[in-house]
Amino acid sequence: MGIGEALPEQSSTKLERAQWDYDRALLLQRQAVQAVRESDEAVTAARKKLEAAKREAAAAIPVDRSQRECIGGMDPMDDEHRELKPNGQQQDYVILSEAERAKGFVKPVRRSYVHLKCGIRTPMSMAVAETYARDPGFYSGAFCCGCGRHFTFGQPDGEFVWDCTGERVGA
Repeated sequence: MGIGEALPEQSSTKLERAQWDYDRALLLQRQAVQAVRESDEAVTAARKKLEAAKREAAAAIPVDRSQRECIGGMDPMDDEHRELKPNGQQQDYVILSEAERAKGFVKPVRRSYVHLKCGIRTPMSMAVAETYARDPGFYSGAFCCGCGRHFTFGQPDGEFVWDCTGERVGA
């Protein structure tokens, strides 16, 4: 007896009816799984289109680089924030203001990158990641946790890639 056939006659055995019920339930389950898969694919495609449209809209809004602040509250115009801690990081880091970042991102927000020289992944705060996403050319270099130093993009040791895509940081 096939899955698409009608319910067995009254004269069929209890076993045949149970088998038909089971086969029908399996068919319904497969159809439901397929429907969920197709809807997931549709949602993923729609999300990609939406994100691309958002990036396009954000790119039309000029970045105001004068709208900057430091993560820890230091004055971004005072070079004191650039003094190094024992671990090699600066005392504070300049970012675009929250209002400027809220205008939208021209690139995806990515939270970490890899230094090609040493292969170590360096994570970032959300505010720094959003600054990169709003204005990919905002920073002239990056810090490497593995090397404990800052490197200038484009210099022999200053090559970094986003760990999720392999795309160059700062490009």
